Amino acid sequence: MFHQRRFLAVALLTVLASLDAAAATATVLLGARLIDGAGGPAIEDSIVVVENGRIRAAGPRAKVPVPKDSTRIDVAGKVIIPGLIDTHCHYWASIDDVKKFLLVQLRWGITTTRSVGTDSPEAVAMLHEARDGKFLAPRVYTSGYGFSAPKGSPGFDVPINRPATEEEARTNVRTLAAQKVDFIKIWIEGGNGSTPKITPQIRAAIVDEARKHRIPIVVHVTAIEDLRQLADLGVTDLLHTPRDATATPDLIAYAKSKGLSFAPTFANSESGWHYFENPKLLEDPMLKGAFHPKGWARVNDPAAREKALAGNLSQRKERIKEAYRFIKAMSDGGVRIISGSDTGAELAPVPYGGATHREIEMLVEAGLTPMAAIRAATLDSARVLTRTANPEYGSIVAGKAADLVLLDADPSVDIRNLHRIHKVMRGGQWVPQ
Repeated sequence: MFHQRRFLAVALLTVLASLDAAAATATVLLGARLIDGAGGPAIEDSIVVVENGRIRAAGPRAKVPVPKDSTRIDVAGKVIIPGLIDTHCHYWASIDDVKKFLLVQLRWGITTTRSVGTDSPEAVAMLHEARDGKFLAPRVYTSGYGFSAPKGSPGFDVPINRPATEEEARTNVRTLAAQKVDFIKIWIEGGNGSTPKITPQIRAAIVDEARKHRIPIVVHVTAIEDLRQLADLGVTDLLHTPRDATATPDLIAYAKSKGLSFAPTFANSESGWHYFENPKLLEDPMLKGAFHPKGWARVNDPAAREKALAGNLSQRKERIKEAYRFIKAMSDGGVRIISGSDTGAELAPVPYGGATHREIEMLVEAGLTPMAAIRAATLDSARVLTRTANPEYGSIVAGKAADLVLLDADPSVDIRNLHRIHKVMRGGQWVPQ
């Protein structure tokens, strides 16, 4: 009996010691202005408690108790927002380079990304490890190799799936399912003879086969007839905006009834001239490290600059204004808008991390409020990626993953303050700057 009591006493002390140790691991951020990502008003003089990689509590100082043995950090004067999300990324590079780009994105506060269409089987496996926290990186979702028509868009030399028949398309989907991809990507653009579109029949086969494997579809789409065909098949996740349509009340009602979401990819749309018109941006050392080497070479090429600025720039800028009007009308009509910059696309000068910030700025230029743009780049993007109303990340709420960005200035006052990053946390771990 004595030995049994002694064993129980030792066991109890061990449990208590472990509880004390657990309490000691809590990190408490004291006094910041908290923007939780859900779209509600900011919380002044907040307390955010992080423990074991998750938000233990968050709210006003008067309502959130501070754990006794926690590590306390005074962040008065700072602003806390959820980690940012980019739903439209490409990582067509070596595995080592991809890991470098992922860390670059983290340092810009991008804690979740989706890679859409250019990932080899080896890259898929590595990106799954990133998502599962095997190494310091954003949480990454991947589509593996996407789908397009033979000789269709995109025009760069990537070995994506280009099925010529419905059965070939189904076989390609089954291969991706075996790789456990998170999404299936389809490019639908062209149709002008020289750049054929993937046929409606093959699209339908891809969607049907993906549904059998419970894999969602994400579609690059720029024409209204293609949008409607895919939406009628149950596809809801759209990249870009239609170039041949305005957001009429009927189209807005249709998009809302189908549960569509749009990632407009503004940042890539202006990439052909943005850095040529604003060369001082390139003096930012953080931005310099965010470009793919080929993109960096391009934005510093005087001949490329001269050619870009001599082209039909006014027409291209008007196209962005049209896209702004489309997105603003959709947002006002209750259609979900999310952030997706198309970073890495065709190795264009769309810098990792920096383009995400620019995309969010452009959502504000389109007419969204800063708070709505932040929600688009946090909770609403998380909802689309996870297909749930209450994802485990995307907002700073008790129980959610501790992905957050600590800023030196308030982005709800000026969205450009997103760039004033003090620290980034991914899964409760501070990211080295």
